[in-house]
This record gives sequence, structure tokens and C-alpha cells, in this order.
Amino acid sequence: MSIKLKQLLAKAGKALDKMDYTSAGALFEQAVTLSPQAHRGWYGLGEVASGIGQADTAASFFGHAAQLQPDNARYHQRLGETLGRLGQVKDGLAHLRAARRLAPRDTGVLCSLSGGYVKAGNWHKAKSILLEVVRMPHPQAAHYCLLGLACQCLGELDEALTAFKKATSLAPHYPDAWVSLCHLYIQKNVLDKAGDALHTLFTLVPTATSTFDLAGDLALTRGDTQEAAKFFKQAADSAPEQRDIQSKLAITQVMNGDALAAIDTMERLHALGASDDWILEKLGAVFTLKYWTPMARESLEMAVERNPDNIDAWNLLLAVYTRSGESEKVRKAADTLLEKDPDNIAAMLHLATWYNDQGRHDEALALLDRARTRQPSAHTTYSKTLWTLVSASSASAADILSVARAMDEHIFRPHLRGNDFADRDRNPERRLRIGWLSSDMRRHPVSAFVQPFLPHLDRERLEIFVYYNFSEEDAITRQIKQHADHWRTVVGIGDDSLADLIEGDEIDILVDLNGFTDGGRTDMVARKPAPIQASWLGFPGTSGMTAMDYILTPPDPVLEKGEWCSETPWPLPDCYGVRADISEAAIAPGLPCERLQTPFTFACLNHFRKASEKTIELWSRILVRLPEARMILVAIGGKDDDTIRYFTGQFERHGVDPRQLAFRGYAPRQQYYESYNEIDLGLDPFPFNGGTTGYDSIWMGVPFVTWPGEHLCARMGKAILENAGLHELVADSAEAYVDIAVRLAHDRERLKALRAGLRERMLASPLLDAPRMARNLETAFRGMWRRWCAESAEKQTPATNGATTDTDAKTRKQRQA
Repeated sequence: MSIKLKQLLAKAGKALDKMDYTSAGALFEQAVTLSPQAHRGWYGLGEVASGIGQADTAASFFGHAAQLQPDNARYHQRLGETLGRLGQVKDGLAHLRAARRLAPRDTGVLCSLSGGYVKAGNWHKAKSILLEVVRMPHPQAAHYCLLGLACQCLGELDEALTAFKKATSLAPHYPDAWVSLCHLYIQKNVLDKAGDALHTLFTLVPTATSTFDLAGDLALTRGDTQEAAKFFKQAADSAPEQRDIQSKLAITQVMNGDALAAIDTMERLHALGASDDWILEKLGAVFTLKYWTPMARESLEMAVERNPDNIDAWNLLLAVYTRSGESEKVRKAADTLLEKDPDNIAAMLHLATWYNDQGRHDEALALLDRARTRQPSAHTTYSKTLWTLVSASSASAADILSVARAMDEHIFRPHLRGNDFADRDRNPERRLRIGWLSSDMRRHPVSAFVQPFLPHLDRERLEIFVYYNFSEEDAITRQIKQHADHWRTVVGIGDDSLADLIEGDEIDILVDLNGFTDGGRTDMVARKPAPIQASWLGFPGTSGMTAMDYILTPPDPVLEKGEWCSETPWPLPDCYGVRADISEAAIAPGLPCERLQTPFTFACLNHFRKASEKTIELWSRILVRLPEARMILVAIGGKDDDTIRYFTGQFERHGVDPRQLAFRGYAPRQQYYESYNEIDLGLDPFPFNGGTTGYDSIWMGVPFVTWPGEHLCARMGKAILENAGLHELVADSAEAYVDIAVRLAHDRERLKALRAGLRERMLASPLLDAPRMARNLETAFRGMWRRWCAESAEKQTPATNGATTDTDAKTRKQRQA
């Protein structure tokens, strides 16, 4: 290198250090003109371009420097970082990995590589890199903050807490560490410690925007909206250009009823480029997320009033109307939206939900078919179609399976990773790692079936992992948490990262407790992060997934044939589930019709969407044969006159007197249980039987009549009744269903005998035997694992007539079942 070139590069470097980009750029340009092979000059030009915000140009210069000096780790590092910012994540990672190979102990390179994995959504690998960093000599507080963030995003909140605490101990005056710690404590709802961390921040950086913003978040979490508004106001004053803080301020001002101040804040948002309807839409979105339905409705109605073409506001408003049971408003809003945007999938789905809520399944299916035609790869359209099909009396098990398999072909199968888990310990008797994937480990019907058996699982034979896909916890969550060896809060983690996490945990059997329910992670499950995957409890039907090996069922010859599902059915020996969280409401003595001097009362306290066309026909035949009897039904909009007129019309066309029908909306928990004391005999809907409601009915001493169908949710009533010793209430035909109900209405002594001691019989049955359910699940998991080990061994054995394929294995597995 010539003396002149050295001098140019030295001067350019000094100018760059002072951020004098004009001088530095001119000097580096002279250097590469003098010597086109001067890689330091090209690298310097890359730093100049990066400093003035020209990332495309910077990437070109860094790339040229790396070509000239391919063994320079710093060049690859800066090129990889820049490509990541440009969205070229894969190429960026390739250069960051190259930098690591060249400088494996360089903490700067390793931190950049972890950042590259974060951009790729792979938090698991980002964490593993950061663990290497903090194990090196003299790790910095910033390194522990990054590690804590990775753990937090992976749902490993306790590990995140350890990392953030370490950061604060290494650098007690480092504000970012305290900000991270405070955020985590708020997330964990440990508000006193969040307050302590915030107090430290006020000592260190009392006027920082982040301090005021965090103080507002903590006050809002505590429910102190006045205090929250005060802090958000200080944050907004210190950073008036930040829209998100201005939005928080506006929201708290609205909550406080401070209309004039809220208007001022919205005007500032408007000045920042936000329109009135955008502001109202964002307010409505936050209120919707917080389940503050009346405020959400008001904000969104104002948004569409100001801008009738705000499609996003209309979509949110549809969701709010659906949630609050405003049936007619759902229909009108969906119709309006489809007029503005005939291909609006969200409007079609909401209108289909409206049809379903009224039991109009065929009309819903027609609309969902239209939506699938418009958007063949729409996940929600398929899942709503499957929910509708399991409720529709016009749909067969083959119809359901066909749609589920089409969903697999179009949506799930492309995600399948094809991991053969060759490095997994195939000891058939070793301790197994069981992963439970659910958004419902809280007060929810699913948790009521998980909470009872979990404490009784043999922890010497099973290691329990819970992947909790919900942002909030309650008393039920905390109870369940006590019985998990490992708890991961995974809400917000991408599908690939979550699959990586489960693979990294070496889960042997992953049990999906959601399926196509709210909070489900079916796209992640489709990646098959565990060698064995099973479906249970959430969606009561087939997933259609190639990635799903088993579906747990009650013992039932029809279900065990497996003609209704893509998975291999695995029958649990006694019953489908054990229930907890049942009310202590007392059972009133005698038949309600005699005690209350009312007409003989049938009822179905399931949602009316389960009332298929055939169900209404048979219920009507019962009521026509018993004109003095009445029937209680539950539906969204059950107090709305237009809705009631429609529902009664469905029965009137079969000859039922409307005075025989009593429609009710949803009731509070205790009132719901007490309403069973008005019911003489229950009527199970079909093909979608009652599940949780069936347990409740037996618990409250009310037997019900059921007619089993072809698939899982169509045979739930049978499983419940047989465990309660009520075999005679399981009909084998439509005529038998009607005859049983009519006969028991006349034979009250027989009905009294069936009702007598029903709660005691349930208590003595498998339906409430949690230890028995735990043993049954342990046996099921062990059987699945032994089968997988045996089949894996067969795959590893050379075949004489060609290799064994995965399809061959699945076929053999189905035959064995």
C-alpha cells in the first residue's frame, strides 16, 4: 500500500469518526480511485452510505469490500446487517454466518448474527447465539438484555427475568436494563416489582420518554386510567412526533371521559397525518382487544360515519357486533361491506357466522364456498367451513373429511418440515416429554377438562411442557402452572420460531388442545415439530393434517374405524374427558313440571347454532305430539324480537305453536346452572352434540336424549350417557329419538327413576375420575411412543423390495389401530 493511500485512508477514517460524511466520502472516493483494490476504501464508502441512510448503496460497497477481502469478518458482518435492514434476510444471514466462521469469539459479530436470526423470526437460534456471548469472559449488560428479550419472545419468562436481573446487577445505571425488567414484570403481572423497577428508572432518567411511557403502561395495567393519562401526557409532550404514545394518551383520555383533552390529542394525531376515521378506528381496535365492547362499538360506528369507505373499521365493527350478539347489526354491516367490496372475505365470514348462529348452515356453507373460491388459501375460510359442516345435518362425515384434506393440501402440507427425528432416543420405556399446546389454560371449557388429571400424571414417567398461547393469566392458569415442569408463554412467537422451540425442547408427543378454535396454532402444528402429534378437546373433528398422527376419542366402534378422520383414532378406555369447575348449585327435588306446576319442559342449553335443520324437525315432531309441553332454547340475540321471530318461524313451519317455545340469551354462570332446575328432560342437538353442556346436564340431574351420528362430535352425547348408566336414552334412529322423548314425557315415574341419584352416579363414574383419566392418558402416550419406536426401527432396516415410505408407515399404523 502506497504512503499516499495510507494517508488518504487515515484522514478518511478520522472524518468518519467525527461523522463528517461529506469529507469522509470524498477522501474514500479518492482512495478507491487511486487504488481500485483498496478494500478499506470501499468499506469506508459503505459506512458513509450507511450513515446518510443509503442502505442499498452501502450494501453494494460492503459487498465489493468483502469480495476483495473475503477473509475480513467485519466486512461480512456489516454486509449481513445491511442486507437484513433491506429485507434480504436469507442473504444477510449467510454473510453473518461467514463472519462468525472468521471470528467465532467476536461478541459484536455474534450479536449481529443473533439479530439476523431475530429478523428471520428464529428466536430460538438467536437465544442460543446470545447464550454463547454471555458465557464468554466479561459479558456486558447489553448482552444480557438481548438474551432476556429472546427468552421473553420465546415465552421463557423466568429465564428472561434472570437475564434482565443480571443486566441490572452488571450495570445498575444502565436504563435499558431497567426498562426491559419493568416491561417483563408488567407482562408477568408482578406489579409491585414493576413499580420498583420504574422507581429506579425515575432515579436514573426521570425525564426520558420511555420512563413516562412505562409509567403509563403500569398505571393502565393497575386500572388507574387517570394516572396513566398523566404519564402518557408527559411522554407525549417529550416526544410529540410519536403516534403510538399520542394514541395511548387519547385512549386514556376517552376512558376518563376527558372529552376536550381527547379531542386535542386527536387533533395532534391528525396533524401527524392521521385522519379522524383512522384515529377512531385505532381507538376501536384497542377497545376491541381489551374487550371494552361498548367503547369499541361507539368508536367504530363514528369511524364509519366519518368515512363509510374505511374497510378496516367496518371489519372491526363486524367483530364487535358479533361478540355482543347484535345479530341484525351483523347482517346489515356485512351486507353494507359486501356492497362496497363484493370480494371482502371478512364480510363473507361474518355473514356466514350470522347464518350459523341462526342454525342456517346450508346458507352459511354457500357463502363459505364463495369465499373459498375467491381466496383458495384462506385459513379462516376453511376452518369456518369445517365448524359449519360438523353442525350441518346435510353434511356427511365424508364431506367434512374432504374439506379437511383440501385444507391440508392448500395450507398445511407445504409447511411440513419432514424431520425424521433420527437423533431421538428410541428407548420405548424412557421418560417421555409431553407438550400441551393451548390458548385455553385459563377459565375456559378446555381447561376444565385439563385441570383435573394434570396433577395425577406420573412425573417420573412423563415430563410436562405447556405452550400457552394467550397473553393473560388467571387463577386457573396459576393452578395449572403448578403441575407443569416447564411453562412457555408463546403468544406472539412466529410459527417457525415456535416449531424450533418445540424441537429444541425435544418434545416426544405434542398434544394440540386447540385445533381450529380461537388461539389455535395449526400452521405451526403443520410443521410437525414433534415425532408424534395428537389432537384432543379443542376442535371436535378431524384436522385433515398430514402432520397429525392421532386423534383421541371415546371408546366407540364407529369412531375406532377411522372412516371419518385423516388421523389414526386412539380410543381412551373409559370416556373422552374428565370435567372440573362444575357449579355447586343444588338440584331441586322432584320433576320441575310437578314442583313448579308448569308444562312439561324440554330444553337444549347449547348454542342455537348447533340446532341443525334435522334437529329442528325432530324437536318440532316431539312438540307437535305433546302440545302441552314447552321447550327452552338458547341463542345469541335470544331477546331480540326479529331474531325470535325468525327462530320461531323455523318451528312454525313444522306445525309448532310459538307459545311452546321460550328463547333466552346467554346467562351468567350461576343462573345458567340454576336454569336446569326448570328442565324435565334435555334434548341433545345433532350432529353436533353437547359436550360441556352434556356434563353440566347430568351433574344437575337432568338426563337427555341423543341420536349418535358418524363423526366425533356427533357421538359425544352417547359417550356421556353411557358412562352415567343412561344407555336407554341413546336413540338408534330419528324415530327412536322422538319416541324416547315422548314416552318419558308420559311415563313420569320412569323419568323420575332415571333422574334419581344422577349426580351421585356421575361422581362414581369415569366422567369425574381424574386419577383414572391420568392413567389412561399415560397408557395412550406410552402406546403411541412404543409404536413410533417400532416403526422407526423398521424404517432403519433395509427393505428387500424397496424402501419403506412415510405413506406405507401411516397405512400400516391405521391397520394396527
